Amino acid sequence: MKPSRAAIAVASFALALSLAGAQTSCARTVARAERPTGVALRSPIDVQVRRTLMGRRLQHPGPPTTPPTTPPVIDVPGVSYYVDAAGSEADVRLWEENAAATRPIREFLHGVVALADSWMQAAPPRLADASSAVDALAGWARAGALLGRATRQGEYERAWTLGGLAIAYLEVRDAPGLAAAARTDIEAWFRALGARVRTDSERVRRRSSVNNHACWAGMAVMAAGIASNERALYGWGLGRARLGIAQIGPDGLLPLEMARGALALHYHVFTLAPLVMLAEMAAANGVDLYEENGGALRRLGRAVIAGLADPVRFGQRVGLAQRVTLPPSGSELAWAEPYHARFPDPRLRAWLLAARPLVDVRLGGSTTAAFGAPEL
Repeated sequence: MKPSRAAIAVASFALALSLAGAQTSCARTVARAERPTGVALRSPIDVQVRRTLMGRRLQHPGPPTTPPTTPPVIDVPGVSYYVDAAGSEADVRLWEENAAATRPIREFLHGVVALADSWMQAAPPRLADASSAVDALAGWARAGALLGRATRQGEYERAWTLGGLAIAYLEVRDAPGLAAAARTDIEAWFRALGARVRTDSERVRRRSSVNNHACWAGMAVMAAGIASNERALYGWGLGRARLGIAQIGPDGLLPLEMARGALALHYHVFTLAPLVMLAEMAAANGVDLYEENGGALRRLGRAVIAGLADPVRFGQRVGLAQRVTLPPSGSELAWAEPYHARFPDPRLRAWLLAARPLVDVRLGGSTTAAFGAPEL
């Protein structure tokens, strides 16, 4: 008798919990082993190279980007909006309440990311963009922003925000003439936020500690670790990446995300995005996550591409028609820039050509500028 999707998901959840404990222990061991080396952690984005390759292609000179003026937010609000067991049906009223509650945080993230993207893309570069981004980050850092209490949805928002801000900071931190004190304050803040996201994600017996949220938390903490040169955070993020990769089956599918019903394909895409960014950050520091678990991350990539090309067939595997917007664009496709640059695919090529530039603030902004293959 074939096991049900629910039974498979429960078994996968139990296995993932055991893997999470092992990966956390492994991450601590790696961090202790690496700490004495003194080798600085490397950003996955070489801004000067990317500006030369992509800057003039993406942005014509225009007025300076407006710095964000959002006051620091200490406690992290958020309203959970899924109302079914599978996490596939959102209550519209609750979704709107969450959007309203988190708007100031998202506005700040968008503002910082826009400045960092402008610094990386504008040719010639405008130092004001980089300095404004750093000033904005330093203001929130000195206020202890996002370090207060958080709802469960707020914990997810904290991780998404930290990941986007830390990657954006990696784009601007080496700009000339930045205040050393501002950089010190920002990097101390990222260490504190990374530790808070790590604590949020290690709560026992939560599905979000092992599913797509674990990958997003891992990405945020690894980015914070690289931005602040904190190897304990980098090592923990690497462990979460391996936790996610370990759950990818021979068919490239994720059992916990297959249990999301009509949003199973959406959540495969949503999990692939932070895993690709984790792989890019790890690659910059000598670790090839794309090859781990028998190339599992590439299997997931192929499964997602096939699902987006033929969601009906993907839905047949789930047992429910998939709710997905086609052709993919925006944040749903931003992960494809670094992925296609490494593993070219004609379907991705067509989608990228139609949708560029691809931006996802949770991935730090324009992945076209940061990773896209210039020959497209």
